[in-house]
Amino acid sequence: MKRTFNYTARQEIKRRDVSILLREERGTWVFDADLQRLTAYKLPRNAEIWVEAHRQNLWMQFAWGTIAAQRPPADRRLADFEVPDGILFRVRVVLPQGPEHHKLVAEADGIHFVKAGEADDHRRPLIVPEPEDLDQLLWKLDLESDPPRLLVNKDAQPTWKELARSPHFIALVYPEVLRRVLSKALEDYAEDDEDDGWKTDWVKFARNLAGLGALPHPDDTDAREAWVESAVVAFARRHQMRNMVEIALGEETNS
Repeated sequence: MKRTFNYTARQEIKRRDVSILLREERGTWVFDADLQRLTAYKLPRNAEIWVEAHRQNLWMQFAWGTIAAQRPPADRRLADFEVPDGILFRVRVVLPQGPEHHKLVAEADGIHFVKAGEADDHRRPLIVPEPEDLDQLLWKLDLESDPPRLLVNKDAQPTWKELARSPHFIALVYPEVLRRVLSKALEDYAEDDEDDGWKTDWVKFARNLAGLGALPHPDDTDAREAWVESAVVAFARRHQMRNMVEIALGEETNS
């Protein structure tokens, strides 16, 4: 049964305090979650834990016991998802049975998984391509989602994954993705933001690009636009985007 929750003031659970591992069993993806660090938060010991997997309009929900007595469900198959690409996880802590049952008291969202056998270096990707029915569009950036999503035509040939990994796609699409997502992130971003969310991730990434100065004041829109453009140029330079496409075109010509 899918539960709905009462959204009120709630405590933020840091995403680094939640670990999700995905593994494949007989053609179906199954997940494990390490939520033991939730016991360090000031939460009612009998509060209920719910784990959700979501991507676009797909959503699965799993009861996980309580803060004091976590009980992972026996069935943790992600049966509603054909592929794991783009799946994000959400952890919600709600009050138990009583007058405020299902009142949301803590939450973590936008949690990425690690596949079994892959190293977890505690970094999360800024954006992961996801398959979507886009008719004749090859890609689309969904800025209304939280976090933003990069959608790739699921019917692209030979596969949508190969398209997303191709030098042409990377060089032509990713600089524009950086430009648009950064612009969106800076609409209401302040220097003292410490929300551990996607906006902070993107701004930190841009700051680490060579040659960027301090983030301009929010009221100086022209300076912020120039800052974003400098980040895009630095990103293209770091990854040698033009050279990447020229090499790919040369290989195609010689094949």
